[in-house]
Amino acid sequence: MTKQIHLQNVGISIKNRVLFDHFTFDLCEGSNVCLIGSEGVGKTSLLRAILGQITYHGEILKEATCRGVLKDNLKDDISIIDYLHLDQLDEETKQEMQTFLDLKSLLYPVNKLTKKYQIKVLILEQVLQNPRFLFLDDILFDFSNREKKELISFLQKREITTFYVTSNLEDALLFSYILVMGHEGILMEGSAMAVLKEEKILKRLGFSLPFFLDLSLQLKSYDLIHDIYLNPKELTENLWKFN
Repeated sequence: MTKQIHLQNVGISIKNRVLFDHFTFDLCEGSNVCLIGSEGVGKTSLLRAILGQITYHGEILKEATCRGVLKDNLKDDISIIDYLHLDQLDEETKQEMQTFLDLKSLLYPVNKLTKKYQIKVLILEQVLQNPRFLFLDDILFDFSNREKKELISFLQKREITTFYVTSNLEDALLFSYILVMGHEGILMEGSAMAVLKEEKILKRLGFSLPFFLDLSLQLKSYDLIHDIYLNPKELTENLWKFN
């Protein structure tokens, strides 16, 4: 049976200031979702509420285990293999973890790793707890698009549903479903394509469309192309065909 996380009229106030109110949505297993919102709208606070780290009003029902990776730095002066207790795993799983990290050795001290590799270690720390849902708080800014896709694929193969929050619209395009968050709650939601078609609303909310997306929309408005393309490679290939 598919598990889900249900939020009903969730609101959070900090120091008598309402961040958001009446926040309602369902997150089902297998539906990788990205939530986008402007800076200060309360995205991180929402994750902390779901993970049980701060108080809130409303209802949050969790039918499966949830873990999260928020912004953090590793200060431990111990090796990756000790930090993640990889010596307790079978060789196949250990190799899978090392492949994900893309490091030649697991003996590096975690506090000496670059931010990107620290994030990877933090993600693996949660993955090894076998959660059904993993919440990630805008932590992929040092990752290339290829690395971001590899991360999403890695989590999907382990049957972990990902919920990613960001203010970067281009990152949101990597996910199959997008929620647009405002202080009033969910302002818009749907597939990446459906959300992008509300270009005027996105711009009014302060989101700048990536150049290739803006160009794709403009070309389509003049009937020069037939579809909106979510990555520059597809747009370029279509323009070559058009010529």
